[in-house]
Amino acid sequence: MAVLVIILGYLAGSIPFAYIASRVVKGIDIRTVGTLNMGAHNVMLEVGRGVGIGVTILDMAKGALPVLAACRLGLSPWMTLLVGLAAVLGHNYPLFLGFRGGKGMATSLGMLLPLMPSETLVTFLALAVLYILITHSISFSGLISFTGLSLLAWWRGRPLALILTPPILLLVMGVSV
Repeated sequence: MAVLVIILGYLAGSIPFAYIASRVVKGIDIRTVGTLNMGAHNVMLEVGRGVGIGVTILDMAKGALPVLAACRLGLSPWMTLLVGLAAVLGHNYPLFLGFRGGKGMATSLGMLLPLMPSETLVTFLALAVLYILITHSISFSGLISFTGLSLLAWWRGRPLALILTPPILLLVMGVSV
């Protein structure tokens, strides 16, 4: 059962909302313009803020829904995290687009939202404030925010699996300064 849910998590993550939205709205392949990244941030920059926000929500949902399904099925915390990680990997390496996707920031936040909602919302807000007001770099803002999420999870007494997940996601996202 767990293997099937992990596979479904990967397939859900592989749905290329940024690609679809940019094709439908502007007729472009988002991977060939701007940052060359198939993510919501590039869609905001190249297609429009409203479309980018929509893609952000959909990318977060494709991270959250597999995790919610795993929780509903009673999978262990570590298996649930693997399901979420599969969704992020699906976003980064989508089956439907030759394994060339985005970095997985929104999908990562989405997978964490059902597991530690208040901490993830704080992280999302910190990411937005850091990006808009201070760094103007989504990668650097993500690095700071996800590091803070790990510390916040530790401070709030979350299980080790949740404390370790943000740095693991940073590695999967390939976030560097």
